Amino acid sequence: MFSGSSTAAGRPLEAAGAGQKVEVTFEQQEGGGEVVALRYLTWTEGLGWCCQKTIRVGGEQLDELHRAVTVARHRYRRQRAEAGAPSAPAQVIQLPSLS
Repeated sequence: MFSGSSTAAGRPLEAAGAGQKVEVTFEQQEGGGEVVALRYLTWTEGLGWCCQKTIRVGGEQLDELHRAVTVARHRYRRQRAEAGAPSAPAQVIQLPSLS
């Protein structure tokens, strides 16, 4: 169903603990199309990064996946804020002065 060809769609995301990450890649289908592959990897001493799970998402599902991840991110941040956890500082961009 899927060929071995894949290309990275961005840098890996570090997961909750050290030694874990999520990669997002494009995979070529045998029929000529592409799907997005989400790969959960763990670090194993002596072996390196090992893929534990792969979820393939068709292009028509990406908007719904984005919506679901956005909702989960907002809920997670709200729960942390309600628990009193410090939030990440805002990035301030220095604008040029007009004088």
